Amino acid sequence: MQKVSKEYKASMKSSLRERAYIMLSFGLVNQEAQAKAKIADGAFSYYSNKDNIFGEHTDDTIYATLEENFTRVDGSMFFLPRPAQGKSYYDTGIVSEKLLTQAVVEVVINLNTIAIDFKGLTINFGENYPVDFDVIGSTGQTIEFRGNDKEKWSTEETIENTTYIKLKFYRMKNPQSRLRIYSILFGYGLVYYNDSVMGSSLDSYVSPIGADVPQIDFSVTLKNYDHYFNVDNPKSAINYLETGQEMDIMYGYQLPDSDEIEWIQGNHLLCSEWESDDNTAIIRCQDIFRNMDSEYNKGLYSAKGKSYYSLAEEILADAGVKKYYIDPRLKKLYTHNPIPRVKHKEALQIIANACRCTLSQSRFGDIQIKSSFMPEATVTTNGETTFSKSANVLNESEKIEYATLAGNYTPVDGSMFFIPRNGKSLNTGYVSQQISNADGRFSQNPIVTISMDAIRAYYGMEFVFGQALPAEFIIRTYKTGAFVNELKVTSEEIEKRTVVIHDFDDFDVMKVEFTKTAEPYNRIVLNYFSLSDVADFTMTRKDMTSSPKAIKQELVKEIVVPCYSYQENPREENLVNEDVTVTAGQVETYYIQDPSYGYFAKLDEQEGRAEVIDWGNYYVTLRYKVTGSFRLEVQGYRYKIVERYATKTLHARGKTIKWSNPLISDIGMADELAAWLADYYTAGIEYEYDTRGNPEIDATDIVYQENEFYKDMKVNIYRHTLNFKQSFSGRVTARRIGG
Repeated sequence: MQKVSKEYKASMKSSLRERAYIMLSFGLVNQEAQAKAKIADGAFSYYSNKDNIFGEHTDDTIYATLEENFTRVDGSMFFLPRPAQGKSYYDTGIVSEKLLTQAVVEVVINLNTIAIDFKGLTINFGENYPVDFDVIGSTGQTIEFRGNDKEKWSTEETIENTTYIKLKFYRMKNPQSRLRIYSILFGYGLVYYNDSVMGSSLDSYVSPIGADVPQIDFSVTLKNYDHYFNVDNPKSAINYLETGQEMDIMYGYQLPDSDEIEWIQGNHLLCSEWESDDNTAIIRCQDIFRNMDSEYNKGLYSAKGKSYYSLAEEILADAGVKKYYIDPRLKKLYTHNPIPRVKHKEALQIIANACRCTLSQSRFGDIQIKSSFMPEATVTTNGETTFSKSANVLNESEKIEYATLAGNYTPVDGSMFFIPRNGKSLNTGYVSQQISNADGRFSQNPIVTISMDAIRAYYGMEFVFGQALPAEFIIRTYKTGAFVNELKVTSEEIEKRTVVIHDFDDFDVMKVEFTKTAEPYNRIVLNYFSLSDVADFTMTRKDMTSSPKAIKQELVKEIVVPCYSYQENPREENLVNEDVTVTAGQVETYYIQDPSYGYFAKLDEQEGRAEVIDWGNYYVTLRYKVTGSFRLEVQGYRYKIVERYATKTLHARGKTIKWSNPLISDIGMADELAAWLADYYTAGIEYEYDTRGNPEIDATDIVYQENEFYKDMKVNIYRHTLNFKQSFSGRVTARRIGG
């Protein structure tokens, strides 16, 4: 669930909504030129860096110089180091050696491709930009630009049939200054709003149990009355759209009694296909996983074990993915087994499932592997009484309290117990060692720390206090040691059962600091604490535009999860057997179906004619030492795989689900996976219905769903469709949680 304001939440629930908005932005970027282009040597300063010009570089790092109006004394610039051979400098982009008053500056960009056309050019010059310059192609095509007044300059002009671009600069905003270029993009950005969008649909699917790969599909219909997207129009943008170009989708909502529009990031997707006619243009986009269809075949058995975190990193690196988040918990989970021969995206899905995680794409385009269960927690404090049992605050059992001499604390109705002398206390919660003073303040504030074994976002929490109440406390959250959020809870919000509704971003440690008691001379008594992963959202009948269809799933009797142990095999086998024609020095890779090891090669039954230079459990790479036609045999050993089973029973009858995850090599992880799957299959009821549309909802959200027979029924939304046609509408598929 995306964070939104209270005003947004209230207005979206009202009978009449305010106006809805959409904003689409995507870049027409020639990806081949962007990937291959290089800056030719030129008259640049010694501290220039031309190697990262075509990446996502900005002008964050600037050296102070004596150029006109170019030295600030606010600490934002760096002192320029003396030149030295082999010295490293900050990534400052291109900086010309001479001032433009001394010489015309030329920058040559070699595209390293055959002659191509590309539409548009975007250059980030920074605060001191050039005013007059030319763009020249290899054919001599020259486009003159005069009177530029932008730091980040762009043009929609088409550069035709060129192998290089020459940029020729004549005049700067500040004449006594050098030319600087921080980034170059071969293309430009397009932005479309309500007046151009006829309609759109965003469909997101995420399996709650990692049963398959997530999927996001988006389509938008744009007006094409001006024929801008016609393929026969020489100025058309559609001819320069490429598969894989990025699109950002934003949704907006007009807040009531205000001119303010609250914007929500919709998603960051990749263009896949497009079409147009005289009236409309349709562009379709999809998630990053659709571009990860190549096979991963580098799986390798590890006798010592390898962390799931490392495995995921290796797969992502092999797929060329740089933007991702992996739950740090996976650094503590290990497997011995090799990843099988599957697509890169399927390998990530297998890892996520083994670790009880969901695999998804964030709204900003990052791949995410995040824990999808309520984690185990531990409680620590900075001081508690001898009869305090702080660990008990995590269980909902009824707690007893001991009578003390604290102010206005001990009733005489027999509900409290005397403190035992033998130190053997009954079932108590947390009782602070620290006692407040006459003002209710502490010399040292009591702090309760709750540490989770997984990182998750939470939408609320519950505190049950004893006879004495705190007057205020502060909740602070941390993620892998870094501060995340802070929330102060005051006396107006505190009662014996205190529920805090707040969107807490991902964290794994929470510190609750009590700063004051309601009564003087009192301890903090906390009997129960719990976190909620249910979003502060109820799907009511007013939010639905169709009656929810309930679908009863087949009853599941039990979940069986195999645990796989790899054992060496003493029997040598022929793993590759085929006729080959090769030359000396030739390198070839052969792929093997079953996990194997101990490879050696023979040509015409003779060893030494080919050598193994690389291998994994599913491939072997050979370098041939001879030339000719031969019978190739690659021999080795197939692993013997032994299975053990973890079983979780749900019902006395029904079907048995055997959940095979090839990475599970630890019976403890198999037990945990079986229990996690059992929680999912317990309810066995799914719902489908149309809605008024809510851009803040994510596939993976747990929300309350109104039901006339069940109070506070929780469902997991795993498919969410959001339509836009000058207003929102949607569709939800959700699964009930619990029995």
